[in-house]
Parts: sequence; structure tokens; C-alpha cells
Amino acid sequence: MTKPFLTIFFVLSIAYSNYAQEEIALQYYNQFSTNISYATLGSLDISYERTISKYFTGGVGVTSYSNSHNDLNLEKYDGYSDYNVNLEINPFVRLYVHSTQKRSLFVEVLGSYNEAEVNTGRRISRSVNNLGYGVYTYEYGSKKIENIGLGTGVGYRFLLLKNRLVLEAQFGVRTNLKEIWIYDIGLVRTGIKAGYRF
Repeated sequence: MTKPFLTIFFVLSIAYSNYAQEEIALQYYNQFSTNISYATLGSLDISYERTISKYFTGGVGVTSYSNSHNDLNLEKYDGYSDYNVNLEINPFVRLYVHSTQKRSLFVEVLGSYNEAEVNTGRRISRSVNNLGYGVYTYEYGSKKIENIGLGTGVGYRFLLLKNRLVLEAQFGVRTNLKEIWIYDIGLVRTGIKAGYRF
């Protein structure tokens, strides 16, 4: 009776020891990266990412957009006016499909705080005067606004040179919540990134 029990115990212990050797010990917990695609347009993007667990990371990205980046007109305000973001701060959380220590597909959820300039051109606006009459006026030029928003992204991360060098391809979108809900969806954190892990 003890011989079959010991045989089963021995087989299970070998299987468990092989499984334990395949577990990945977290090696690098911090990562700095920059968006190479944005750098070609003269914009500055710096991201910091911290490993929380085997599959989750959290971090923050700061982007200062250049005029040549805003000239692409990637985002509209109220569907018509140009929405030129000058500065954006994005806290984010990532879920890696395989592991944070391997090359892997990831899904990202992000928040956004952005300062932008809205070029309105010529617009007609209606207001009510103190007598209760509607008054129509023309608005010209631009105005500066601050917005908060939510977004999501997806990408793939390659690890090179003993998992120290990072190369990412990412696509992300966000919408602003303060002024308009649906109309001004913009591309954020999109492009090719390179970074270093330590």
C-alpha cells in the first residue's frame, strides 16, 4: 500500500519541482522610456513604470507636445475646432498577458490631465443679457482650457539585451470628460517607445 503512495508522491513532487523552476522571479522593477515617434516631431515624452506584480505595472507619463505635432490636427474640440494639447500627464495601469519579465502583449487603462489651446476660428455664440434677451456674438481666436479624461491602450513589449532594453509598439486613445464627452477622442501614448529597465 505504501509503495503506490510513494510512487504517486514522487511523480507529483517531480512535476511540482519542474513547475517551480519555470516560475519567473521578478528581476527588474523600474523602467524609464521615451516615445521615439514623438521625438521625430519635436515632442518630448517620458514615462516611468513600476512593476507591481507578475502581471501588473503602474506608472506615469508626461508629454510636452510641439507645434509640429499639433499641426497634424489629430484631435478636434466639439467636432470642429482644432484642439492643440500643450502638456499632458497620464497615470496608467498595465496588464501584461504573459508576464512583466517577458516580451508580452499588454492592455493599458489611463487617466489624463491635459492643458490645451482651442483654435476656434470664427464662431457664433449666444448669451442672454440682463434683460433676458438673447444676444449673438462672434468669437475669434483661441482659448486655453484644462481637461481631465480617461483612455485605454494596447501594445506589445519586446525585451532585449538580457531584458534590460525595452522596445514597445503601442496604440492608445482617450476622451476628455470635463468639456465634451464623446466628440474629442484623441490619440495618446501611441507610437514606438524605447526604454531601460533597472
